[in-house]
Parts: sequence; structure tokens; C-alpha cells
Amino acid sequence: MTLIIAQGAAILAYLPVGIVASKIGRKKTIIAGVIMLTIAFGAAALMNSDTPTMLMNCMFALAGIAWATINVNSFPMVVEMCSGADVGRYTGFYYTASMAAQVVTPIFSGFLMDQFGMRVLFPYAVVFVALAILTMVFVKHGDSKPTAKKGLEALDEDMD
Repeated sequence: MTLIIAQGAAILAYLPVGIVASKIGRKKTIIAGVIMLTIAFGAAALMNSDTPTMLMNCMFALAGIAWATINVNSFPMVVEMCSGADVGRYTGFYYTASMAAQVVTPIFSGFLMDQFGMRVLFPYAVVFVALAILTMVFVKHGDSKPTAKKGLEALDEDMD
């Protein structure tokens, strides 16, 4: 049920997350998603069988929204970083890194769970999601470029 809640929240978040990213930028949006995911996994690490179901469901919904926030913006950011001729190469880099992580993490987290039990899973996730914030700090390119206003729209200025 928790995965259905997380996936449902992600599906509901896809469009709003794209709109937010167009307003504040992909990098800031991804960092916000990584922070939300860190909070959700950190809270999950502290939960046990006595934790209210509603609280658990809220944390998994937050995790789904956070995951959507990261995923919706990651690949477009990669594409923005390269020229048209390099899109294939950068797409290859992106998916190679992503798939490598998807191969390595079940093996490594499984080893840790064998050594320390299931309780190590969410702290493990917190560590690696927090490391994602560190990598995003070093990203300097890939945000969406603002489009130039045309016609009368160019004369419109906000008075706020």
C-alpha cells in the first residue's frame, strides 16, 4: 500500500513540479526534492510498528512527491547541458549512471541488511540521498533558459 501511495502522489505531482521548475529553475527544484526525500526517509527511519498509519502514509506521499520533483527535472537538465550533437552521448552518461546505481544499491544495501538488519535501509537511503544534495551544489549548467518576451508582452512589467 505504501508504494501505491508514493506512486499516486508522484503522479499527482508531475505537472505541478514542472510548473514550479519553470518558475524557480530546475536546480532549485531538484534540491528541494532531494531535501524532501531526505526528510521522508529520515522520518521513516524513526518509525516502527507503533507509528500511526496516517503519519507513515504522509511520509510515503512526501517521498513520492520528492521523487517526482527530482525525476521530472533531471533528464531535461542533462539535455540543456549539451549541444544538439551531444544529446545522445549525454543521455548515455545519464542512463549509465542511473542504471549502475540501480544495480549496485540493492547489492550493497542487501549486504548491509544482512549484517545489521532491516532497520539499516532507511538510514542508508538518507545518507545517499543527502549525498545527492552535495552533487547538485556543484551543478552549474542545465537550468531552463528564460524565453524572450515578444510584442506587447515585452513592455509589460510587474509593479510588485
